[in-house]
Amino acid sequence: MTWIIVYLYKPMYSSPTFHPSSDSLRNNYHPLFDEYNVDLVLQAHNHNYQRSYPIRYNFTNSSTPVITDFHGGKYRYPQGPIFMIIGTAGADQYNFTGQARYIVKQFQRFGFLNVDIVENGTKLTGTFYDDRTGVPKDQFTVVKKWR
Repeated sequence: MTWIIVYLYKPMYSSPTFHPSSDSLRNNYHPLFDEYNVDLVLQAHNHNYQRSYPIRYNFTNSSTPVITDFHGGKYRYPQGPIFMIIGTAGADQYNFTGQARYIVKQFQRFGFLNVDIVENGTKLTGTFYDDRTGVPKDQFTVVKKWR
């Protein structure tokens, strides 16, 4: 089982906050992510936490991606990557001025994301932990088909 996880600094998708989404990154790379079955995209730049639903590129309007699975955190064979912003290490947190419809979870909290591949490589689990309490603040799982 192969998992494809991409990291980039500027966000391709983001709820309204300090730094906007990058149209050029989104338009150049998201179609490739869909073509090559990227599973998870880790982004930064905004100092907060955001997790999208699994989404596919929308060729008609790239700022409104196609949500392929509306489950809050348990995805079975999702069609499209999950995009996350994990800007929660040490700098002041950025406020939100809204929530994009493709973002399922967002908050301001210092903490870290732990990602595990389990069950003979068939399942990815992600847990975001609050750094002060150690309590999980967000959890999700992705089960994927063998390729």
